[in-house]
Amino acid sequence: MADLTVWPTDGAGGSVSSEVRWRRMARLFVPSGVDVSPLGGGQLVPTLVAGPTITVAAGGCWIDGHYAELTASASIPATANGILVVRFTPADNRAELLWRDAVTVPTQTDATWELVIASMTAGVMTDRRTYAWAYPPAQERVLVYWDFPSLKAALPTPGEGQQAVTAADGKRWTFRGNAYGYPAPIGTAPASRWETTFMQIMTGMATDVNGIGSVPPTAFGLDGVIAIVMNAGWSASAAPNTYLFGTIRPSSATLWQMRMHMASAAFPSPVGLVASKSDITGLFSVFGWKV
Repeated sequence: MADLTVWPTDGAGGSVSSEVRWRRMARLFVPSGVDVSPLGGGQLVPTLVAGPTITVAAGGCWIDGHYAELTASASIPATANGILVVRFTPADNRAELLWRDAVTVPTQTDATWELVIASMTAGVMTDRRTYAWAYPPAQERVLVYWDFPSLKAALPTPGEGQQAVTAADGKRWTFRGNAYGYPAPIGTAPASRWETTFMQIMTGMATDVNGIGSVPPTAFGLDGVIAIVMNAGWSASAAPNTYLFGTIRPSSATLWQMRMHMASAAFPSPVGLVASKSDITGLFSVFGWKV
């Protein structure tokens, strides 16, 4: 038999309440993010004003198992590039709203945890808030993070089927713990990957004189692609009333090829694109993965 440490209890060691113990439990109550419940007040909405200065409305947020509240709106001087964060440092029991000049990624460690509220890029502000939801339960809810690196950092060992959304690009991800083999030449999708399905417009695509162009997974921000469909396409230099559509096929484990066709008055009888292009725009449906 082996004893486990358990808390809270009315007696013995579990009757000792500590910040570390509460933090471990509260991390499971709700993910870090802005409180959007009826008690959350103004939800820390950021607004850019002259200066530049970012004004943040009153509100509350969860920060790695702690709750912090801004009881009145605050104005924080900013610069052309950087991030505005709520920073919690348990060593001095302090939560503060501060500007981090020229920084793009928040610090998220046990000693210092930062929740991004807004960012500035070349003087343009972006609302970077993610939200904390207490319901449904943790193992069922879809979690929201700013981007894929933030998702990976927050969920290093997610459960099978865990879902998450990255706010920066709107992609919805599903975690798959086991590898899966697809027919050649797609190959095997690795274990511990995040799968996603989305639509994306690609611009400036090029083809050779036979209308064939390459589509690597990196073009879609992925490590691998399982399937691609080109829904529509067009070229600025094509003849008037002419549009393009593409046949997509895998040519290797990491590369897909598109074969462009033209359709005009003879549609639906397509003819192959017989001139190289460098200005093709297309709308793609993509199913792929990232690790």
